[in-house]
Amino acid sequence: MTVPATTHLPSPVSTRSGVVAHRGASAEFPELTRVAYQQALEQGAEALEVDVRLTSDGVPVLLHDPRTTRVADRDLWVHASTLEQISALDVGSWHPVHRAPETVLTLRSFLVMAEAYPDVRLFLETKHPVPSGGRVETALRDELTYFGLDRAASFADSRAVMMSFSVAAVRRFRRLAPDVPTVQLRERRNIVKSWPAEGLGAQLMGPSIGTLRARPWLVEYWRSRGMGTYCWTVDDPADLLLCRDLGVDWVGTNVPSRALTVLDGGAPRTEGPAGA
Repeated sequence: MTVPATTHLPSPVSTRSGVVAHRGASAEFPELTRVAYQQALEQGAEALEVDVRLTSDGVPVLLHDPRTTRVADRDLWVHASTLEQISALDVGSWHPVHRAPETVLTLRSFLVMAEAYPDVRLFLETKHPVPSGGRVETALRDELTYFGLDRAASFADSRAVMMSFSVAAVRRFRRLAPDVPTVQLRERRNIVKSWPAEGLGAQLMGPSIGTLRARPWLVEYWRSRGMGTYCWTVDDPADLLLCRDLGVDWVGTNVPSRALTVLDGGAPRTEGPAGA
């Protein structure tokens, strides 16, 4: 199947940005854990975001940092640890609200969980730089193929979305899985307005909310070139409304319940911590 390079992934709601639970409902529950995703789904999130790294034995797991220090009871380098070692970690008790044990999800166990929610999109970020190099994109493609998520009638129909801050990773994945839409994540210091969609091979640009506060015109600029926008990480009610008014397609948020309330015109809930 050949999909036009300028086709992107629009919000499922025509009047506002789609809500992506960034690492799950991660302001209230331990990030990237089953409970964080289950709560995000119960709150009505329209998409879930994950971070993917490889263990030393090549298994894709959901961890944001290269080391487990911040979220676990042991300090391990993810790339140098086996799945058995990673699976033995407690990644829930550190959380100031949850304070209960949780285990690291493999990508496969996450995708099994997501099968029960066929209307929910999955934003899958590969982390770089990593010692495994491009093997993480290959592993992601293989898991998507196993679940039949590597194929769709169009980008707009795809449940899976690949993301990375690495331009090389996005281009690599486009070669591996050309039917899966991609997001080119960028930080404020390296946003370049003149990048064409065909040069990046991505369907959406992924700026930070700080970038869009400073350069709101970027959304329309990218739209005029056939690219959508995914903005991270958007927790403040004023920022959520800015994204809605600019026509941002998707917002990543740590507090999906608040984002849905604000974007749907309700009263904002109490703010939680912001994150990238």
